[in-house]
Amino acid sequence: MFTGEHERLLDEKGRLVLPPNFRRYLQEAAYIAKSLQAPCLMVYSAEEIEKVAERLIEQVQAKKVTADAQRRWSASISEVKTDTQGRIAIPTKLRDEIGLEREAVVIGVINRLEIWIPAEWNRVEGEPENELTESVWL
Repeated sequence: MFTGEHERLLDEKGRLVLPPNFRRYLQEAAYIAKSLQAPCLMVYSAEEIEKVAERLIEQVQAKKVTADAQRRWSASISEVKTDTQGRIAIPTKLRDEIGLEREAVVIGVINRLEIWIPAEWNRVEGEPENELTESVWL
């Protein structure tokens, strides 16, 4: 499970050191995709990306999600390997799409982690919560 908030710096090659408690879930492979809803990157384990892909296919078949959204999201996915130092290389295209340069905030979102530029994450954190309260899921 991915939880917590972690400040990170990318190195000159665009690599990000994963928080130690996240590494065990991403040892074999990690899949990075651009969010279609938020200015961030989403990172999934191999097991979780398969689950998400299955749900997406079901949503497209039920006409709740467009095939174009499926194409756009699927095309943004890159498979990356975690190196021996616990780093993942974030593809240049994905970094550029969200404006990620050197500083990053990595947050755990239960089934995935997200990579944000600090200014955008601070904006999200500062917004009042108008949608759901934890009483909905607790």
